[in-house]
Amino acid sequence: MDTYRFHFNNSKKTSTILFWFFATLLTISLTAIILFVHPHQLFPTWLLLISFPLMLMAIYRLFKMASERRSAEIVSLSNEGITSSCFGSVLFSEIHSIRVPVREIGLLGGIQLDYYKKTDIDFPYLEFSIIARDGKMLNWILNEWGGLYNSKEEFSIFFNLITAITDELYQLYHPTEPYNSYLKILDEKGFWEKRG
Repeated sequence: MDTYRFHFNNSKKTSTILFWFFATLLTISLTAIILFVHPHQLFPTWLLLISFPLMLMAIYRLFKMASERRSAEIVSLSNEGITSSCFGSVLFSEIHSIRVPVREIGLLGGIQLDYYKKTDIDFPYLEFSIIARDGKMLNWILNEWGGLYNSKEEFSIFFNLITAITDELYQLYHPTEPYNSYLKILDEKGFWEKRG
């Protein structure tokens, strides 16, 4: 049994993060207005005593919510299936479809790190999903070059996991067919669906 350990972005609490983001902007703006306009005595000093702690609380809650999106994952692979510490167990025979963003992955010939460095574009968070026949979804979001939620080494570990899963599915469903891609069963868009 092989075990893979990595961190990923669980994409939870997006609306809460947006709320605290805008609350932070609002409280920073209010505090700045009070500080810079205060010499003209348009705002009383007690308003600063309220707005400054609110600003600190909003900043703290924003960072706390953002850090809660980082999940630690341990995935074990056996001959029968996958056991995830975050999503539970799924047998290989129960996997209905897989989506891998192959066009965005530099390891597979997608956009390279140099492109993002030269253009000042944020590094993309890549979403990988496995859907079981009963509707259960295993969904991981990672950054290939590391970031807030995972490191570059953790992405390599995760990529090895996806390679192992696609190898198992290839052996289960397509043992006599030649494979066309590095991840064997995926089409050019990074999708595989169980036939029949």
